[in-house]
Amino acid sequence: MITFSELLSLSRPEFEHPCEVSGCRLYEAQGYRWLSSGPNAIQTAMRIDAPAFLVLPNHRAMMLAALMPSKISTVLDLGAGGGGFIRHVQSWEKAPRVSAVESNSEMLHAAREYFALAPEQLIHVGDAVDFLGRDRAHYDLVLCDLFEDRDSPAALGDELFFATLARRLNAGASVALNTLPASPEALLSIVNAARQHFGGVGIVQMTELGNVLLFLQEEPLPSEDLLRSRVAQSIYASNSEVLDALNELRRLPLELGEGVSEGGGAD
Repeated sequence: MITFSELLSLSRPEFEHPCEVSGCRLYEAQGYRWLSSGPNAIQTAMRIDAPAFLVLPNHRAMMLAALMPSKISTVLDLGAGGGGFIRHVQSWEKAPRVSAVESNSEMLHAAREYFALAPEQLIHVGDAVDFLGRDRAHYDLVLCDLFEDRDSPAALGDELFFATLARRLNAGASVALNTLPASPEALLSIVNAARQHFGGVGIVQMTELGNVLLFLQEEPLPSEDLLRSRVAQSIYASNSEVLDALNELRRLPLELGEGVSEGGGAD
């Protein structure tokens, strides 16, 4: 399994291919294909012989959220990017129905052209916050990976985003939110906004990448013992990132702002 650092080191001209996504470069090497949006950032990545495999470690860690609801029949992917989450959850033995939102039409084209996104998969093209305001469906799992030029959208610091998101959830649903906060204060702003509408808030700091993952439920998060039992009985039983996320999960109330990195990271 290739590491994030190895992908960055392979992002060299000899492995580059033509790409229509503004501000990104497309690479292929050692059985992987990926889009880079900067010298220290991978926008999306895919293992060519196993498209359902989640390549980026932060995305693998986010699947801890899939073990929080008692059942999952509907999934919402906010910030679909190259379609990694879509490919992954649709490979489950009991595949859920997936809705997805992507703001960048060029990225959507690349996902279908280079990243094995099925042509029949419906993707709503537009702003995720606007979509949540108009949507009337309800979901068991929301995977949120929203970035604007490597910055988390300002909406994540607005409790209205979390209020709207909470209204789209079934009972017992969970949310995994990928952030790359520029400062402890930026992280605190996001967490404080989330706490207004979610009684269960957990944080996982990914030290190597600088990403901070938030896990949200309207009720308190499942106990550690219950989550460990569900991990052991799931396809993630040997997934080191999911296990690490469970080990590192910090539940509120907690002290915020320590150890938040400003550099690097996977979008």
